[in-house]
Amino acid sequence: MERFGLVGISHRRASAEEIGFFSKKPTQLEELRVALGVDELLLLSTCNRVEIYWVSHERKSPDHVLRAFATWMFPDSPELRALADSTCIAMSGDAVHRHLNALLCGLDSLVLGDEQVVGQFRNALIEAREQDVCGQWLGMLADEALKLSRRIREQVDYANMPTSVSEVAADVLRTQVHGEGGRVVLVGSGEMTTTLAARLAGWNGIELHFVNRTGAKAEELAKQFGGTWQELDQFQVWPKDFDYMVTATASTEPVVSASLCESLPPQERERLVLDLGVPADTEPAIAELPGFTRLDVLEVGRRVEENQQVAEKLGREVRPFLREGSLSFREKIFRRNLGPIAQKLRESVEERAKNEVDRWLVTRLAHLSEEDSQLFVAFAKRLAEQTVQVPLIALRQSLRELPMGDALLQRLRETGRRMAKEEIRK
Repeated sequence: MERFGLVGISHRRASAEEIGFFSKKPTQLEELRVALGVDELLLLSTCNRVEIYWVSHERKSPDHVLRAFATWMFPDSPELRALADSTCIAMSGDAVHRHLNALLCGLDSLVLGDEQVVGQFRNALIEAREQDVCGQWLGMLADEALKLSRRIREQVDYANMPTSVSEVAADVLRTQVHGEGGRVVLVGSGEMTTTLAARLAGWNGIELHFVNRTGAKAEELAKQFGGTWQELDQFQVWPKDFDYMVTATASTEPVVSASLCESLPPQERERLVLDLGVPADTEPAIAELPGFTRLDVLEVGRRVEENQQVAEKLGREVRPFLREGSLSFREKIFRRNLGPIAQKLRESVEERAKNEVDRWLVTRLAHLSEEDSQLFVAFAKRLAEQTVQVPLIALRQSLRELPMGDALLQRLRETGRRMAKEEIRK
């Protein structure tokens, strides 16, 4: 299990602004893999976390990988590298598997039960495989976690609470609207915007206005859900007035400034800005303007933390599945580790059996007919196959019961590799 590792940052230990610093993505994942010095990796980036799952057959220290990650992210900023030390997590072994399972079943998400993170993780896995940086070990970790998540979500009821950031944003807006209606400006055209627009489109008195860097996409959303639209460049110069604004873009810089909001005419109703972007889409100074309330993505997500009873009940229902999933995954790792050892043992027994059969057929059993000789060869081969199962079963059972069974398996594998290399040299 120690070959698995994780480094990353999330809402658990960092602010939305701090998470935004780590949202830089490499042009190619191979560049990041080489920089970290690992064998496989997968990069997950969402609105509330950036995490790198990795595999190193040299058993690299998680802290070493974290330092390499910080150096790659911030080569010219000692201050931000120090931020990585104080806000990022670094773990290896069983802890990685437990963390990923908890995340995909919704226990470690910003929004408890978050469903969107499953799709985001699946897309990250596809990207890693397409770029050939995810091999059999990391692929097994990811696939097993996705299977467990699907099983849990089929048997545990998440219906009593919102299960995505966009749903929480809709609930926050609902408490503000109070049936009074108003104009909602939606900046961005991704999944969050589309999901939120689908919720808002049926509300009485709500007028939707879509803003996007690409005008064609904003126009498409306006036609789909009803409303008006502007290109982002136009909105930044002549902003459409609003009562509520929700932003969710992939921009690395704020797209809505405090001066833009300040230019709007005063009104009695407090304007609400929900910034779901990481990095932030809106300048934090907006929160200081009179008549404006600004919430970043973490502040939005934490609006559901008040429902602790539901959260605790959900956790109790999910944890037995997590324990079972952990045991199942360790068994798969065990079998895969034992595979090369078992194969070497089979080959050794079969070779010895063949040598003995050949020797007997030219000595004591030389009188046998061709047909009888073939029967004897088949019998000896079958006997060897059955015989080798006895020590293999005993080995599996013994290693499972040993406290250091996994470590012993690894030592056996390393010894086998070393012996093979020595034979090649000879």
